[in-house]
Amino acid sequence: MAAANGAASTKVAIVGAGLTGLLTAHGLKKNGFDVVVFERALHIADRPRDWTILIHWAMPLFEKLLPEHVVDKLPEALCNPSLPFDEEAESLPIYNGETGELLFKNRLPGARRVSRQRLRAVLAKDLDEAGIIRWGKTLARVSPDGESGPVQLRFEDGSTFEADYVLGTDGSSSKVRELLFDGDEAARVQLSGYMFATAIVRYGEETKVETVLKAHPVAAITMAMESVVMYADNPEELAKWTTFWVKIWRKSVAPLPEGVSVGDKALEYLKATTKNLAEPFQSFIDWSPDGSECYIDEMKYWLSRPFDNRDGRITLAGDAAHPMLIYRGQGFQHAILDASQYLDALIKVHESAGTRLQAVSAYDADMVERGAKAVQQSLQEAEFSMDPKTIGGSESSDGNGDKLSNSQASRDQAPLLQHGNPQPATRPTTTSTRTGGGPAAPPARPHAMFHEEGHDGKAAEERPSGIVAAGDDHDVDEDEFTLTDGYETASTGSTSVTSSVYAHTIENGRRYQHFKNGRYPIPNDDQELNREDMKHAMMLELCDGKLFYAPIGENPQRIVDVGTGTGMWAIEVGDLCPTARVRGIDLSPTQPVWVPSNVEFLVDDCEQGDWLDQDTDFVHFRFMTIIFLVCITPGRSELALIRSYRSLKPGGWIELQELCAEVLCDDNTMTDSDPVKYMYDLSHRAFSKFGMDVTLPKKLEPLLRDAGFENIQCVVKKVPIGPWARDKTLRLIGMYQRMAVQDLMPALSGRPFQALGLSQTESQVPLAHARSGLADLSVHRHFHYYFWFAQKPE
Repeated sequence: MAAANGAASTKVAIVGAGLTGLLTAHGLKKNGFDVVVFERALHIADRPRDWTILIHWAMPLFEKLLPEHVVDKLPEALCNPSLPFDEEAESLPIYNGETGELLFKNRLPGARRVSRQRLRAVLAKDLDEAGIIRWGKTLARVSPDGESGPVQLRFEDGSTFEADYVLGTDGSSSKVRELLFDGDEAARVQLSGYMFATAIVRYGEETKVETVLKAHPVAAITMAMESVVMYADNPEELAKWTTFWVKIWRKSVAPLPEGVSVGDKALEYLKATTKNLAEPFQSFIDWSPDGSECYIDEMKYWLSRPFDNRDGRITLAGDAAHPMLIYRGQGFQHAILDASQYLDALIKVHESAGTRLQAVSAYDADMVERGAKAVQQSLQEAEFSMDPKTIGGSESSDGNGDKLSNSQASRDQAPLLQHGNPQPATRPTTTSTRTGGGPAAPPARPHAMFHEEGHDGKAAEERPSGIVAAGDDHDVDEDEFTLTDGYETASTGSTSVTSSVYAHTIENGRRYQHFKNGRYPIPNDDQELNREDMKHAMMLELCDGKLFYAPIGENPQRIVDVGTGTGMWAIEVGDLCPTARVRGIDLSPTQPVWVPSNVEFLVDDCEQGDWLDQDTDFVHFRFMTIIFLVCITPGRSELALIRSYRSLKPGGWIELQELCAEVLCDDNTMTDSDPVKYMYDLSHRAFSKFGMDVTLPKKLEPLLRDAGFENIQCVVKKVPIGPWARDKTLRLIGMYQRMAVQDLMPALSGRPFQALGLSQTESQVPLAHARSGLADLSVHRHFHYYFWFAQKPE
């Protein structure tokens, strides 16, 4: 990403040198903008209080905003920089606070927990040395100069500064927010009624630290009571390690006496009021020595709402825009997303892709909507986590409630329950972008109606000749974007499944579903699940946020997602369609435990059992599901479509979203001996050994028609393999697609290529050539994605 000429003359003033402000400043500076950060503290050390933050689904955006040499310094901010980040370290265990029983672990692949103070020091260093941060500047007011002039910032010391843009990142009690609302009560932060205590202690004894580490090497949580995080100050000397623990409670249950909010009095109060907590967590509090840093506060929030952005010149980000409770671990993730999207908005203005008002107002609309939703969810989950009944029933939860649903380890302070769907390399989708359906269905036709769409979702009357490549006049920047608890099994017909769906086979270091004698050749381990989540993010970019094309109406009641995988699609459809009961079905129990109240997951074989409800409004298939059904038993894909037809109510819809795995090229830049094309030709032969036709997605019309469907339509989209397209969004999509191909390669060297008689060593040759070929952006390869949707007759 690079701003157009003229960015250097654009002045951006950021108010607040917290993590959001510093991160945004780096992104703006990296892209050529003239940025200054104003901070009321006199020095970075003036705010000594520390806490920990987990960076998870926003990590790719975090890295995109920073210069490479700053990203390389991230280990300096980690709580435990010497830790080998394996599957155990990249998880978050949740314990029963009364019994000490491990309830479950949430996987956190790729996530990293950092010290807020250490990370702030890393981010501030270069900016401070360059004179970009101006300390001791307390904002008094902002005064836009007419409709098109600069904004004047006036500070309490009498100094002034003029800027083209102002971004408020000055925390939950934001002065910028107050000024945007002209001092109205609507801008004031609200008290939540939930108390939040933090303590940073050194136990000074190796045996005590070892006890903490047994709970988890990074962070552990007891429901409703306490969480604990380790600092590795000196990995060689356990006695010098620092432990950070947190306690949360309702203020109405245990009001805080005056004068006990800081230091030894706060610690004494916490010890006196925390009894009968399960071991070892009770000891973590009891062992805390006098003199430990200890703070008690009441958590605050502000429900995001629209405001006058002064013709696109003044807006908010991070806690200034949507301060929320620490539940769900979303605060810093949304702050990172704010920084990324604000940068994109300013770049759009300088690329003449929109006016200042249009670009910043679009940023505001998204930020306000998703921020308000995240704040509301944090309040709901606080209430849920304090309810002993819901906590006690968490082990056998049927997935009801957005309660601690999708919770994440701590926002800016303590770790809470980790969200089950970290989203690599993308933003979390919001209601404003997740628009399903489309225009009213046209009359039934004797043959399917095809559309081929660009990434903007606009169907063309004729198929375009192809994706426009970047060309010699456009430099392509490669760094531009850069468990059974809680599941149910069917009550009918799945007795044999319940004992086998959780069985796995490990082959060549990869985990495979053992069901049906292991005939499905793709792994179901974390590496593959991450690839599925990335493909979901790519599909949202490809479809401009649409989750489906079928015009299912405003108030669907029953939706089924066949082959739900990680459950991302089902969860987001559940949010989009609150009136609907959404059921996801998959052979593997790889979905999150906590989900929206109208979403449930069924671990079962879709060939058996009564998993399809009658009178369903919408049945959805995605990501090789229909191809996999052929793999199980030839002819089963037809049966699945027939069963879907029978389950739908009259007028109901089915949609199948599938990749046709043929490597194509429109401009003759790809030869017949292209190594990527050869790898896929080889994979076609390999998958055919399992009964799978990976070109089936382009042949679905007769199967749909034979099943009884009418009004059959198909949207075809071209997806570049690699960031070679001129269009910026297509470059991002191409990057996703190339990553998906690269991540598939290790799986191909397993069961698929073994079915062709190739050894592991022999398999590496075509894969190595393909990897090299993917790096050549002068070859303009692409796939076709097919979006079939059809209707059961009224």
